[in-house]
Amino acid sequence: MYKINRILKESKYIRALLITAAAATILAAAAFFIYFYGNSETVSIQTSAETKEMEVSGPDDASRSTGTVFVDISGCIKTPGVYEMPAGSRIFEVVEKAGGFTKNADTALINQAETVTDGMKINVPDKKKASAPSSQQASPETVTSTESVININTADSQTLQQISGIGPVTAGKIINYRETNGAFRSVDEITNVNGIGEKTLQKIRSRITV
Repeated sequence: MYKINRILKESKYIRALLITAAAATILAAAAFFIYFYGNSETVSIQTSAETKEMEVSGPDDASRSTGTVFVDISGCIKTPGVYEMPAGSRIFEVVEKAGGFTKNADTALINQAETVTDGMKINVPDKKKASAPSSQQASPETVTSTESVININTADSQTLQQISGIGPVTAGKIINYRETNGAFRSVDEITNVNGIGEKTLQKIRSRITV
């Protein structure tokens, strides 16, 4: 009888140990699950936030802010030549980079606040030529002092409309053509745009480039 009671007590003790061990194992597994997946979710959220931040401040913003244009300035300027300028620069900034006007420069005929474009030609006129009698034909330098040569492959609609005879509709057709067929390979190819013929090309040839 004593042995039976002892065996029963030992069985209860062993069963209690097994239950305790099982409970400890379950708690450990639950703690590991919470720790592991909780951290994974945090990392996922942080990664998503970082991705969105990269999308907002993508590389295109940096490239746009560092764009440059080339401008040719001549005439009554101290150091004529071709200058590389930041996109969006004004004529007065090109003048400053070229050393400033000479004493004979007729600055009244130059719109110094005008925004320069790539390939633009600026010819600063001479006061003596500008003061010639009105009955004489105007100097070509005076007439075209700030006319720019516009690149039809890169100009936006507003810039294209600076070309005489090109309105918003035609400017849109030019942009649509190059987006569909690729960049213009020559200025003559602009006649492929609906509404622009040989006569129009002859009128605007001196104002456009590729």
